[in-house]
Amino acid sequence: SQCRTFAVVVFWGVGLYNRLMRIRARSLSALGSVEKHMRVYAEMVRAALANGATACPHSPNAESGPDDWECLLSALQELEDALKDAGTSALRNEAPARLGRAFDGVQTAWRRLNEAPPDLAGPLVPAAMRTHWDGATQRVETARGGFNQILSHYNEAVAQFPARLVAGAMGFKPGSKL
Repeated sequence: SQCRTFAVVVFWGVGLYNRLMRIRARSLSALGSVEKHMRVYAEMVRAALANGATACPHSPNAESGPDDWECLLSALQELEDALKDAGTSALRNEAPARLGRAFDGVQTAWRRLNEAPPDLAGPLVPAAMRTHWDGATQRVETARGGFNQILSHYNEAVAQFPARLVAGAMGFKPGSKL
């Protein structure tokens, strides 16, 4: 009788561990997808500035809103820092939340740059870059929604009774959304 009870507890514990590991792995995979799509922004802006598609914000003759470009570059740097942090600390509470805030900051800086009045040469941001940006944003938002949905499922699994009694001891802690 005691052997059966012990066996049931052991098998339940192994099943719980495996279930939480599968969900955690899915959430890490989804986070990787988000990160991959977010890295496109910095590459896009660097390429546009290097190719002369837009005036460089560091140029003293730049009339394309250097403050707006500087704000975007600063927000992109914060995003890159948050991406590095998310890659090393995975689902720890602050890393995904910081990544979400950094992404929101990039989007705010981008909107500010796009809402700036055009100069004699036209809009501050080329139409092709806007189209590319919008496509990247759609991919990020889709991946972000998928990550948040999987993370909600993971957090629910960690909080369910009786799993919550042992999940913490097994190293499973709730994560934060992007």
